[in-house]
Amino acid sequence: MKQYIKHLGACIIAASLLSSCTKNFETINTSPNDALTPNTTLLLSNAIRSIGSPTEGISGFAKDLYPQYMAEIQYTSESRFQNTIYNFYPIYNAPLQDLQTIIALNNDPEASTQAYVTDGGDKDSQIGVARVLKAFYFMHMTDRWGMIPYTEALQGRENLTPAYDAQEAVYNGIFTELTEAAQQLAEGGSINGDILFGGDVSLWAKWANTLRMAAALHIRKVNPSKARTEFLAAYEAGAITSNADNAIFRYLNDANNQSPLYNNYVVGARVDYAVSEYMIEQLQAYNDPRLPIYANPLQNGTYRGMPYGLIQGQTSAYNRENVSLIGDRFTAQNAQLPLTTYAQTEFMLAEAAFLGWITDAPTHYLNGIRAAFEQLELPNAETEYASYVAQPLVAYSATNGLERIITQKWFANYMANGYESWTDWRRTGFPVLDPGPAPLNTNGGLPRRQAYTTEEAGRNGESYRAAISQQGADALTTRVWWDVED
Repeated sequence: MKQYIKHLGACIIAASLLSSCTKNFETINTSPNDALTPNTTLLLSNAIRSIGSPTEGISGFAKDLYPQYMAEIQYTSESRFQNTIYNFYPIYNAPLQDLQTIIALNNDPEASTQAYVTDGGDKDSQIGVARVLKAFYFMHMTDRWGMIPYTEALQGRENLTPAYDAQEAVYNGIFTELTEAAQQLAEGGSINGDILFGGDVSLWAKWANTLRMAAALHIRKVNPSKARTEFLAAYEAGAITSNADNAIFRYLNDANNQSPLYNNYVVGARVDYAVSEYMIEQLQAYNDPRLPIYANPLQNGTYRGMPYGLIQGQTSAYNRENVSLIGDRFTAQNAQLPLTTYAQTEFMLAEAAFLGWITDAPTHYLNGIRAAFEQLELPNAETEYASYVAQPLVAYSATNGLERIITQKWFANYMANGYESWTDWRRTGFPVLDPGPAPLNTNGGLPRRQAYTTEEAGRNGESYRAAISQQGADALTTRVWWDVED
């Protein structure tokens, strides 16, 4: 009898344990960090917010060092190209995944009817905006790294080892995304969570077409026919036509959303960066009225740039007191980060005219300069503009038209989307940049791309090795697909 009771008690305990293990099974095995109903409004805001992140977006300091808008004062490793490896995981894992989720939820028959999706706006607007922003990120990434996971990317656990796409295929995908997204947005609509354009769907359509124009110019040497076709179609569809249309990311006056340069200058009190010597010299050579906006004067009222790419033993003579620091407009906590502007658009049109795709390169060139002045709200902008363009060094010349167009575009893009300026330099050779006295890892030149994160060789080794085999060495000297020598 005692033995029976003993066995019965054991069974009761076992049953109790089994019940306790199973009755809360779903709760126990559900991650508290995974939102069951992800809000598309918040997903869009976060994907846009990532643009201003040095890791998740486009605002790492390399973007302004590579085109030599600024130079490092003391620790010069990045401007000497000691840094070869840059990590694209945060871009995939944060903004791109958020945008893919927006698209998936809106295409899901059940989820698309729920408030956490419908509150984000109408379906076409949400998908269209997400596609534009995805194309922007993917173009930014492929221009930096070359071949990247694209068609097999963003599948989560379904594919942890995505293949790398040839850059031509990535660009074809970008053209499709931007074309179709602009068409989705052409009729207008509603979008919430839009901290870039304030919910104006028409501005997203204009940005899509303008990005398509930029992409076309990127590939003009490797596929001139497609480049011309895409450019003209995008221009006809409607691009940015005034500074009111500009795509500008705005930092905020709070610690969680402040500009990286403010964090360096003020919060960290490091002041690692100054305006480059080359930038100061060019502004002075052109008698450019933007000099006091782009750079802060020394105590004696003069300007002195920081030599680019010195070895650390040569930097001891330079400090925050004797080189011109970056202008206050660009180091403010709530600084602006222009992504694509009317000035850039007009310079693209000037380049297209120089190539013979459209007409009137001089007018578009001058429009670009005027737009750049007006964007900065220069005092006496019209008078300053008239004096500036009257200079022989500035006036348009068909003989060296491309150099003048890209040089003025470079001026206009100061402390903005510097990766685009780096792309312009790679594909045109302008402006003429000196890599400094002691560059590393570039055979004495400037970087042509950035290297993949070392983790890819282990996590996605087969795909990584296939990309290297096709593209070339995972090095700063390897040219991406559209970067061909003249």
